[in-house]
Amino acid sequence: MRLTRRGYAVLGVAVGAIALAAHAGPRSLNAVAGPAVVTLAYGVVTLARRDAPTVTRRKPAPGFPGETREVHLRVDADGPCQVRDRTGDGLHPVDDADRYVTDGEARYTVELLERGEHALGPASVTQRDTLGVVSRETRVQETTPALVYPVVEPVAPNRTFRGLVERAGTEDRDAFDTLREYVPGDALRDVHWKTSAKREPGELVVAEFARADEGGVTVVAEGDAEFADEMASAAASIAVYLLDADLDVELHAPGGRVRDGRGEQQRDDVLELLARTPAGRVGDVEADVRVRADASGVEVTANGRRFPFSELTDGVGAADDAQRQEVVA
Repeated sequence: MRLTRRGYAVLGVAVGAIALAAHAGPRSLNAVAGPAVVTLAYGVVTLARRDAPTVTRRKPAPGFPGETREVHLRVDADGPCQVRDRTGDGLHPVDDADRYVTDGEARYTVELLERGEHALGPASVTQRDTLGVVSRETRVQETTPALVYPVVEPVAPNRTFRGLVERAGTEDRDAFDTLREYVPGDALRDVHWKTSAKREPGELVVAEFARADEGGVTVVAEGDAEFADEMASAAASIAVYLLDADLDVELHAPGGRVRDGRGEQQRDDVLELLARTPAGRVGDVEADVRVRADASGVEVTANGRRFPFSELTDGVGAADDAQRQEVVA
């Protein structure tokens, strides 16, 4: 406990009265110092008898860097009080997080700054006695997580990436995939007669089509220690683009795995994993799209070709990028 400004004023009156009483007699002490001392004692006793306050928060919805969220606190305390909440490094209070509690509730706004899971709290609750001469500060250790998603950039697919999306989204046999040599047992309806006509007599070529269940894309995200944010941002941008194309997406990242799925819930699960994942390697996982972030930049591998992630965000996808792509051995 400690004295408030009013408490120090009352204490000063009491001390002054005691000093005067040494010259003017005990009647002055009884008339002035006595009530001042009683006031201070009353404040200390009543505040000491109050139960420790508790603070609960409403978990804010996840968001992206640059967005804001309102933090709601419920404070259970005897008598009037003031609450001050702390925020993690990836959050910044837009307004003062020091709030007077009204009807047991307080609120303030934070700006989301950095990817990751950040803590709201602990909170400090300052209580005063009824007369306002003594205060007590209680630290409530409970914290509440606030999740910040990685940055998601708009994707403008290049030719390689666009072909991957078109093939993954195929739901019928009309979508051509590859050509191969005819083997006994192949249906004649699958023979690619135009190509076979250019071969020696009897040499047939069969066209393979995307299977009806080929609606999913597996994305793998990997990165070196200092490039976790770049890795997460590139993987999130690609995954969100694929989900917006109504494809099944499965994600493997150093922090875990999200099984294949589509829709808003899948989007939330992917972003949540990428918000928390550290840098690292995934291991031997077969991927349709592989994202790799290191000191040389962020690269994407798809359809056996490797290219900078910037090709998907700089609006150059419509150009012929065959000469800029590197065939992966």
